Amino acid sequence: MRLTRRASRLTIVAALVAAVVTVAGSTWAAFTGTTANSGNTLVAGSVVLSDDDSGSALFSTGGLKPNASVVNCVQVSYTGSLPATVRLFASATSDTTGPSGTGLLDYLRVRVEESSTGSFGCAGFGSPATIWDTSVSTFPTTYAGGFPSALSSWPTGTSRTYRFTVTVEPTVPDSSDGSSATATFTWEAHNT
Repeated sequence: MRLTRRASRLTIVAALVAAVVTVAGSTWAAFTGTTANSGNTLVAGSVVLSDDDSGSALFSTGGLKPNASVVNCVQVSYTGSLPATVRLFASATSDTTGPSGTGLLDYLRVRVEESSTGSFGCAGFGSPATIWDTSVSTFPTTYAGGFPSALSSWPTGTSRTYRFTVTVEPTVPDSSDGSSATATFTWEAHNT
C-alpha cells in the first residue's frame, strides 16, 4: 500500500506540475503583443546629364587656315535628383597626314565660355564666364583634372550653355597642311 500511496502522491504532484506549466504557458501567451511597420521603400538618387546637340558634332569644318576660328555652343542640362558637381574634359587626337607628318592638334587653341542662357548653335548665348582658354592638346582628359562649371553645385533642373571657340594658331607649320584633329568633349556629374 505504501507504494500505491507514494505512487498516488507522485501522480498528484506530476499532475499539479503539469497544470502549473499549462496555466503558466497559457498566461504567457495571453500577455504577448506585436506591432509592425510595413511598406518601407528605399530608392537611390539619380545623377543624369543630357545635351541639346541632337547627335550632331560641335564642329565639322574643313579648309581651316592660320588665325581662322570656328564657334559653336551646346547646352548641358541636369535632371538628376541629387545635387551634383559637373566638370568638362576631353579626349583629342591628331592625324599625321600632312606632308611632313605633323598633326594639327598642337596648333589649335580653344576658349570655352559658360552661360546660363543659350542653346546649340549659340542662339541666346549671353553673359559668359571663360572657364578655359589654351591649347586643345592640353585639355584635361579625366573628371579629376576636368574644368569645373562656374556653378559649384547643380541642383535638379539646371542648364548651362558652353560656347567653344577653336582657332588655328598663327604659328601652325606648313607641315600641318592637310592634317586634321578630332576631339570628344565630355561633361561628367558626380553627386555632392
